[in-house]
Amino acid sequence: MILEPNNIIISPKQPYFVMAAPHYYKAIVMNYGISHFYCFKKYETNTITAIPDGCIDIVFYCDDNDPKAFVCGTVLHPKEAFSEKNKYFFGVRFLPGSSIKFKNANMSDFVDRQIPFLEVLEDKDLFQKITSSKNFNYQIQVFMDKYLKEYEFPKKRDLKNFLVNKIIESAGQVQVNELADITGYSVRYINKTFNKEFGIPPKVFCKLMRFQYLINDLNAFEKGVFETNLSQLSIELGYYDQAHMIKDFYEFTNTTPMKYIYSLQETEYKKRLVIV
Repeated sequence: MILEPNNIIISPKQPYFVMAAPHYYKAIVMNYGISHFYCFKKYETNTITAIPDGCIDIVFYCDDNDPKAFVCGTVLHPKEAFSEKNKYFFGVRFLPGSSIKFKNANMSDFVDRQIPFLEVLEDKDLFQKITSSKNFNYQIQVFMDKYLKEYEFPKKRDLKNFLVNKIIESAGQVQVNELADITGYSVRYINKTFNKEFGIPPKVFCKLMRFQYLINDLNAFEKGVFETNLSQLSIELGYYDQAHMIKDFYEFTNTTPMKYIYSLQETEYKKRLVIV
C-alpha cells in the first residue's frame, strides 16, 4: 500500500540522543534543506547510540580546551556516538537527501563515517564562533547567516531531488521500478544515480525512511500500547506483517518496538525533549 502524499516531510529523529541528556533542545526548521538544530549536554556515564536516518549532521563539540566539529553521515546500523563526557554539543541535522555544499567531498563520502569539519568545509571563522559559545540561539543565527549565503534552491527537474521526494512522500513504500516508470529512466540508471549521490541504493534509502516513519509513530504512542496497535502499524507502513516490522526495527536499533516504547516511558522522553 502506498500512502497518499499529504505534504508531511519526515522529521528525522535520533531518540537516543534525547534519552542520554537531561534536556535536549530542538529548534525546528524544515526548510532550506535543514530539519532542525539541536543542543544538549550528555550525562557523564551515558553512551549515545546513533540510528539510521538517511541524514547528514554537523556536530560541534563546544569545549574551551578541546573544541571539535564533525560532518556525520547516516549510519546503516546502530552505532555508538558522542563518547566524550560532560560536553556541550550543538548540531544541525539536514533533511534526508540534503546537505551543505562540501568543497572536497560528496554526500556519498559520509555514509557510516564522520569527517572533521575543517577538512571538508575549511570555515575556521564559523568553527570558532560556534565552538566558543553555548548560546543556542546565537549558534543558530551564526550558522544560518553563513549557510543562507551559499544555499541553492533545488532545481525542480533535478532527478536526485525528485527521487528523494517521492521516496519520502511514500513513507519509503515506493518500489524502484515505480520510480523508473514515473521518471522514464531505467532501474539501472536510477540505482547508479542514487548510489553516486547518496552512497546507498534507493532500496536501502526506502528502508531507512520507512524505519524513520515507524520511529515517529512509536514516539507518539502513549502508555498501554497493545500488540494490536503494532500489528495495525505494520500494515499501514507497508511491512509484510508485524514480524517483518520487528525484524527491520531490531536491525536498526538492537531492540524491539515494545522495548523501545518502554524505554521512552522509563526515561520520560517527552519531558527531556524541549522544542524552542
